[in-house]
Order: sequence, then structure tokens, then C-alpha cells
Amino acid sequence: MDKVNRGTVVLGIFLIAIGLIYLVLNFIPGLNSGNTWPIIFFILAAGFYLPAFLWKSSQRGLAGLFIPGSIMLALGLIFTYDVLTEDWGSWAYAWLLIPCGVGLGLWLGSTVGEWGKGATQSGLWMMAISGGLFAIFATVFAVSDAMRLIGPLVIILAGALILFRVFRK
Repeated sequence: MDKVNRGTVVLGIFLIAIGLIYLVLNFIPGLNSGNTWPIIFFILAAGFYLPAFLWKSSQRGLAGLFIPGSIMLALGLIFTYDVLTEDWGSWAYAWLLIPCGVGLGLWLGSTVGEWGKGATQSGLWMMAISGGLFAIFATVFAVSDAMRLIGPLVIILAGALILFRVFRK
């Protein structure tokens, strides 16, 4: 396939996928398609992730797409949580997962695109710092039971990972 047509092909596939998903969702009895809109963010994330895997010859150049793809993934997770729990107040601290998504994209992009150890470490630190801050704020300010559970579990996981790293050396 000609390199010039790749973006057009991806856009066409994306539009067909969204149309098919909502066509099916609109005809499932009892399912409110108004609650399924976060799916769009997961489809966008896949649209950014897939080119790096589909076109191996251009993988290093397409690795930068992992960053916006990971942002879309983070937004999809946040909005899915909000829609399922109706805890829209979680936005007061859930936005901290967006820089976590940037860190994930940077880490993935640097791994696939071979950007070097510095970019990989920067991505990991961004994930750790913003994920940790999210967990702290979720623990302190959460209203929903789900978030009051998630926050402390993330803090415990972070502590376990730090101990694992220390004792592994």
C-alpha cells in the first residue's frame, strides 16, 4: 500500500468502526447509547496505537503516536468510570491520570521507537508521579466507594513496587 494512502485508510476504518459500534448499540434493547460514548476514546486510542504495529517498516517513525493514543486511553478510562459510577466530581483529581497517560505513551514510544534510556525513564517517572498523586488525592477526597478502594490500592502497589525494586538490586 502506498504510504500516502495510509492515513486515509486508517481514517476510513476508524469511521466504519465507530458507525458499526453505534449501529449495534442503538439496536440493543435496554442499552442507552448515551452511556456508551467513552468507547470513542478507546477507538481513538486504538487508532493511534495500531499504525505502529501494522506497518513494521515505519514503526520507529510512528512510535510518537503512542503519546496521543495513551492520552485517549486515559480519558476513556476516566470517562468510563464517571459514566458507570456517576461520580463526575472525581474530575477534581482524575485529571492527574492524563499526565500518567502521557508518561505511558512516552514509555511505549521510546521502547518501540528506540528513543533511548532517557525518554524511557522520563515516561516511567511521569507515570509514577502523576499516578501517585492521583492515588493520594483519590484516597483523601474520594466520595464513591470504588475510588476510596482504588486510591489506597494504588498507593500499596506503588510501595510494593518500590520495595521490589530496592530488594531486587
